Amino acid sequence: MQVGLIIPADTPPTGGNSISARRLQTGLQNEGIASVVELYHEHLASFDVYHGWNANRVGVALVKAGVDPRRMVLTWTGTDLWQDWVQDYRPIAQALEPVAAQVVFTEDARDRILQDMPSWADRIHVVPPSVDEDVFRPEPVSKEFPHPLVLLAGGVRPVKRSAWAVELVEATRNATGADIHLAVAGPARHIGEWELVRERAKTRAWVHLLGEVPKEDMVAWYNSADVTLNTSAVEGVSNALMEALSCGSLVLCSNIAGNRYLVQDGVNGLLFETPDEFVSQLSRALESDKTMRAIRTTARNCILARHSLTREAQDYDELYQQLLAMAPGCRR
Repeated sequence: MQVGLIIPADTPPTGGNSISARRLQTGLQNEGIASVVELYHEHLASFDVYHGWNANRVGVALVKAGVDPRRMVLTWTGTDLWQDWVQDYRPIAQALEPVAAQVVFTEDARDRILQDMPSWADRIHVVPPSVDEDVFRPEPVSKEFPHPLVLLAGGVRPVKRSAWAVELVEATRNATGADIHLAVAGPARHIGEWELVRERAKTRAWVHLLGEVPKEDMVAWYNSADVTLNTSAVEGVSNALMEALSCGSLVLCSNIAGNRYLVQDGVNGLLFETPDEFVSQLSRALESDKTMRAIRTTARNCILARHSLTREAQDYDELYQQLLAMAPGCRR
């Protein structure tokens, strides 16, 4: 069996879909399953199973390109559901009607699709995403950087509200008088949002733009940061948050469905909704008391208990095998 893990054409190496697909590739290889990660293009190689990451941008394109939907698995990754589908589900649903194997990360995501397409109950499967806990693990602090340090990890684009993160940290600096620094680690995915962040950084020496950081280097950043921040408006399940939690980082994130799936406020991380709540929660996080240390420990333990790479690979393998049993001409 040869599996093609197809990701959106403009995905950078550190983009969420790239990280997810390459992580699964490792898990599949551990299970003895051959797989290739490819950016979507019109002349893809022939695969026994086409596994598209982003149901709208890749899945719809695969269907329109004539790929046999009986050989297709689609994973809903975040904006395809919480942004594209919610805005207008009808053209996406029409295009994906032939695709019987579709995956979401959480029960909330499954319920959201079935709210509009109840007839899809048998085709929407829940497969929790994983994180490589052997790579993303607690380590001694290795980055020499000003503290307190808040880390914002992820591509700079409007849905991540990267520019808003600068405003929120500035509000906390003003309220507390603390010399808090913000490091933004991630590629520019949207020129408008990037310009907003870059302009604000010009006049704020405490804002540091790290650009795209290799996965291997992110481990040191997660372990060096006093707080890892997520300000997203919508998320599937954030790879950056899972990585940070796996490192035992103290995370502070927006109170949205995808983040609540990973973080229980005051247990393994902190949540906020309003700017005032952010200031309060970040101020609390930077106290680094016994409670905050306990949250860090629980963060790592929750990831180990719920997000196994082996389990993720085995769940997808089961779906692939179901396709191969039904689709003619596929190798098992």
